[in-house]
Amino acid sequence: MSTATKDKLILNKKNSLRYDLTKNAFAYRAIIPYVVFILVLVVYPVVQNIIISFQANGTWSLANYLDVLFDPLFHLITINTIIWTVSCVVLDLLVGLGLALLLNQDIKGGAVFRTIILVIPWATPDIVAAVAWKWMYNDMYGVLNDILMKLGIIDEYLPWLAVPNLARLAVIIANVWKGFAVSAMFYLAALQTVPQELYEAAAMDGANSWQRFTKVTIPVIRPYIITTVMLTIIWTINYFPLIFTMTNGGPANATDTFVTYAYRLAFRFLDFSHSTAVSNLNFIIVFTVAIIYTLSLVGKEE
Repeated sequence: MSTATKDKLILNKKNSLRYDLTKNAFAYRAIIPYVVFILVLVVYPVVQNIIISFQANGTWSLANYLDVLFDPLFHLITINTIIWTVSCVVLDLLVGLGLALLLNQDIKGGAVFRTIILVIPWATPDIVAAVAWKWMYNDMYGVLNDILMKLGIIDEYLPWLAVPNLARLAVIIANVWKGFAVSAMFYLAALQTVPQELYEAAAMDGANSWQRFTKVTIPVIRPYIITTVMLTIIWTINYFPLIFTMTNGGPANATDTFVTYAYRLAFRFLDFSHSTAVSNLNFIIVFTVAIIYTLSLVGKEE
């Protein structure tokens, strides 16, 4: 290839690049606010959070992380977070999927029923829901104790939010009520993608309802279940308003999770170094869940 030809090709490439930049100039300018938004409100706080967590007594070290990891209170809060997350995710799955199966049936007034059951819990603001549940759990005039007394289930009013195990159960129930609606909507949408021909073929082969559910429904909607469970795990681990409003992590740190503990360290005790260490450990857990999910998707595509 001659030198003139090479120069011509290089010139054509430069002109093509200049044309692309000119053509897409508006698009580049349009994303600048978004990039600035991400840098200022996402990247900068994360970087600052990491920097503060590695600073102790004016030096760079792992002291904050070691203090947190060897603190018996952090061990209790880790157990609380595991119990809180696993319980909420499992109950969200069971209640959400069960309700989706019910709503997927052709029943009279189904649209109204779906609106009442699914929209109201999710549309209720977190603080409003937390205050309502706190009132229902009140050990003196709470409606829940009143109902259980009239049904003969209990003999005396229970201090739901004053006893550690009862408080754990109380916040889990409230959170499941708040979050099952989203899971149910995802599962309902997934159920409507299952071809009816598969059910008809399974019925012709003599499969009963349970066999059609386990051999047809579950395999088809499994990807939706995995995605919903992953999102529920992340949402539950990071969920703050309900616990903070209902129990503030009490009694005796029984309902404390990573996020409530980190908040209290930062804004009650002004211990930002240890608070950022806790929040970073929480981020590592959430990020790990997201990575595992992403890798599972990549493996399926391959």
